[in-house]
Amino acid sequence: MQPKCCEVIMDKPEALTHNRTALPSGSPLRRAPTMHLPRLLGRDPKKGRGQRPGGVPAASKTRCVRCPNGHEMRAKLAREMLQLLRCTEDQQCCLCERGLTDHDAYYRCKACNVDYCLSCSRGQLGLSAAVPRGASGPALQVGPGDILLCGPDKYDIHHVVLVRGQLEAAPELAGMLNVPPGAELLRCETIESTQGSTGSATWWYPTSTVIQRDSHAGTAVVVADQPPDSDTLYTFPEPVPCKVLLHPLRPEVLDAELDDEIFEEALEACAWRSQEYSWNTAVHAFLAYQRSMRMGDYPTSQARVELLEQIRASWDRPPICSAVAIKVWQQYFDALHSDSPDDAARCILHYMPVWCDATTPSSLVKTLTHHGWSLYESLEA
Repeated sequence: MQPKCCEVIMDKPEALTHNRTALPSGSPLRRAPTMHLPRLLGRDPKKGRGQRPGGVPAASKTRCVRCPNGHEMRAKLAREMLQLLRCTEDQQCCLCERGLTDHDAYYRCKACNVDYCLSCSRGQLGLSAAVPRGASGPALQVGPGDILLCGPDKYDIHHVVLVRGQLEAAPELAGMLNVPPGAELLRCETIESTQGSTGSATWWYPTSTVIQRDSHAGTAVVVADQPPDSDTLYTFPEPVPCKVLLHPLRPEVLDAELDDEIFEEALEACAWRSQEYSWNTAVHAFLAYQRSMRMGDYPTSQARVELLEQIRASWDRPPICSAVAIKVWQQYFDALHSDSPDDAARCILHYMPVWCDATTPSSLVKTLTHHGWSLYESLEA
C-alpha cells in the first residue's frame, strides 16, 4: 500500500549508499525454497499460478523480427565502452530511412546488412506502428520477469533492472514530480544490482521504479524510485531514458505463461544469496563478449544435466547488473522443473542461454532477442 504522502529527495544514488547489510554465508541455494524463506522484498508472492511451461516451444511461436529474406534479426544496443574507440558508421533504417546513431537500439540482420529501427519493428512484434499525435494509447503490459534497460550513459552502458511487479498508473505522484503536459507517471516493483545503492537486508536493491511516459513523443524515462515501506521518493538529477525487453512467456505469444509464485520464490532465493556488485565480474563480462550457450552443443540429456551443474555454480559469483535477471530466470526454470534437470536445462537453453558472470547488457539483449524476447524503445502498446 502506497503512502499518502512522500518526502522527495534529489539524487537517489548517493542517498542510499549507506544501506548495506552483509548476508549469512553457507551452502548455495540451488533451487528456490517453497515455504521457509524469509520475505526480504516487502511483499508475499501472488497466490495464483500461471500455466507451467512443459517442453520447449517451437521457435516459430515466439515473436521475432525478420528481414526481407526471412532471416531472424537480433536487437543491438551500443556496445559498452568500445563505441568510444570506433569510427561512427552511417546507418539508417531500411524501412523509414531514419538515421541510426551509436546510441540508438535497432534490429539488425548481419547476413543481409539490413537494419530496422525499433519503431518500424513494432508491426512484426504485434503492436501498432505508432500512436497518432494527440492520442494516448494503452501502455505495454510490463510485468514480472521483464527487463528495463536504463541508459545509455556517457560510456554507452545500459543498466539492467529486473521487473518484479505489474506496471501500473501512479497519478498520486504527479503533485510531487514535475510532469510535463501530456505525460503520465507509471510505477512497478523492480530489483537491481548496482555499486551505488543496496537494500536494507540484501546487496540487491529492491524498489518501486517510477517511469514517466509520453505517448505522443513515444518516450519513457525513469524519474524516481521508492524503496519498500518508505515514505521517501528518491529522484534522479536528470530523467534516465529506458527501453523494455519483454519475455516470451505470455499468453499472446506462447501457450504457457510465467508462474508468478515460483518466480517470486526464485527471486527471493537469489536476493538472499546476493553479493556486492563486482567490477572484476564487469571486466570479465566485457572481455567475454557474446559468450552464450547453444542448444546444439548439448545434444544429450547427460550433457544438459552437466551444463545445469555448471550454471548453478555460476550463481555464486559476484554480480553485475545483468546478472540479476540471468540468475533469477535460470533459478526459476531450475525450480519449475525440480523433478527434471534435463527439462530445466532445456528451458534455460531456450530462454536464458547466457552466463551470469560473462554477459554485458548489450550481449544480453542481442542473445535474448534471438530467443523469443522482444525489445521496445517506448511503453506504447
